[in-house]
Amino acid sequence: MLLSTLTAALLSATVTNTETVHDLAAYNDHVVACTEGGLELFTRSGRPVRTLTVEEGLPSHFCRALEVAGDRLFAATDEGVVAVDKRWRVEPVLGAKWYALPAAGSMNAEVYRAALGWLSERLPAGPTYTAFTERYLGTADGRVMAPASERMWTVPGQVLLLEEEGESLRVGTTEGAFTLGPDGLVSLPVPMGPLAYVADPKGGTQVLGSDGEARRWGASTGEPKALPSGATSTLEVKGVAWVGTRDQGVFRRQGSEWKRVTPTGQLCGNHITALTRYQGQRVVGTFDRGVCWELPDGRWRTIRTPNLPSNHVLGLATDGRNLYVATMYGLGLHDGRTWTPMAYGGRNPVALGKLSVLAAVAGTEDGVALVDGRGTSFVKPASQPIELAKRLQLPEGWSTHVSGADGAGRYLWVASEDRGLLRWDGMQWTRFHDGKHLTDNWVTALSADAEGRAVAGSCQDGFSYFDGERWTRVRDAEGLPSRYVVSTALVPGGALVGTLLGAAHYDAMSGKVHPLPRLADPRVYSILVEEDSVLFGTEGGLSQLSWSAPAPVTRR
Repeated sequence: MLLSTLTAALLSATVTNTETVHDLAAYNDHVVACTEGGLELFTRSGRPVRTLTVEEGLPSHFCRALEVAGDRLFAATDEGVVAVDKRWRVEPVLGAKWYALPAAGSMNAEVYRAALGWLSERLPAGPTYTAFTERYLGTADGRVMAPASERMWTVPGQVLLLEEEGESLRVGTTEGAFTLGPDGLVSLPVPMGPLAYVADPKGGTQVLGSDGEARRWGASTGEPKALPSGATSTLEVKGVAWVGTRDQGVFRRQGSEWKRVTPTGQLCGNHITALTRYQGQRVVGTFDRGVCWELPDGRWRTIRTPNLPSNHVLGLATDGRNLYVATMYGLGLHDGRTWTPMAYGGRNPVALGKLSVLAAVAGTEDGVALVDGRGTSFVKPASQPIELAKRLQLPEGWSTHVSGADGAGRYLWVASEDRGLLRWDGMQWTRFHDGKHLTDNWVTALSADAEGRAVAGSCQDGFSYFDGERWTRVRDAEGLPSRYVVSTALVPGGALVGTLLGAAHYDAMSGKVHPLPRLADPRVYSILVEEDSVLFGTEGGLSQLSWSAPAPVTRR
């Protein structure tokens, strides 16, 4: 086999979804949306200009909060706080993973930067902070803390708002609004949630419901459908109202109507779980937003329930004519014209044995493998209507916790959470387990090829590489970003490994692990190797790296 080394190429493309908006700010004659796909910039007339991503220096696409201090825009992301100048250059400030930023007031940029550093040094380590006042802190797990008195209160939901008012404290969470005072914690009426909180034009606080209702703090009723549904943030710029939403992007008020200004045809979701190509186009499966593929004009077409049994996609495969989507609640089949959902207990022409289809594997000699927790249904490639070739049961008593599968040629590999791996070679099953073959029996990622090679990632013990004859176990290595491996892919002479802290290349000949450049997000859940590039599906969107092979070497 020829040895190919992945070269540390530049990030050539990043694709994200900016429809989940956490905050809005007016800065540098633009409106800036703090989204889970980066910082999206709009002109004041509502025209989208560009999106700042990791390519521009953001530590993460997940933006949580914005604050303008002097001539800088500060952004809190899941991987740290940054400052943005008026030329849209991004500069790291500190590594705090906050979901909120304290109010800047009249502070200039340098004073605010120093204040953030001072605050970071004095906050207790551990919690994810989501709200700040001078005396209180709110956290993502529903705690209100008073550091000076060491007192703490627990509330339902993530804390989004803390406002001091005399001897009382207003507490707003995703699930309710409360007053904390001499009488303890008092619950107030709220609209249907999940909730959000914004300052109203008169200086008070508004509680926003999921259906667009806006009501004054403590009021029993409000204005129904005053805002787009799922509103999370509001902004007024020179008399024009803007709204950020939970899953529809940014809206701008035009007359009596709200007009969406976030571009349509986006990637269906940023938490990517599966990748393939179907009839030449990139296809993306997501954790909870279905599947989408790229159209020739660069826009994305999204497919969700009821065309799919579930929007939670576990795997993708294609035989050229059909696209197979493995989901939590069954199989989604696209025959080039129509979508057909199939599931155990319902329409089930391929004899699925359990509700979840854990993987779809094209390219085996027995057909397209649809793997569930009890076995595998091999279907005839390109059959229309889909036709079962044979059903292969798992060995009796092996594992009831199947986690995934992969294969090619005469091999089909099946992974578990407690019993390691199985390999079907067309005639019999072979078992591989920890101690002798694997670093751990909890297999979280698997890739295999027709030559008999395989690479298996574990939950917290690195990965194991099989060259067709022997196993090499890699628990720790200098270039391995994390021992928590969540995706793998074979390349000539080695493998790519995706972890919760980044991706790396394993060179089987030298045994070395080399970290790859920073991707859209460090949590890398899917890898698709192509001729001259590699696609990485992360929790923050899609990244592409170019790669090339050096001179061939005649060793594995």
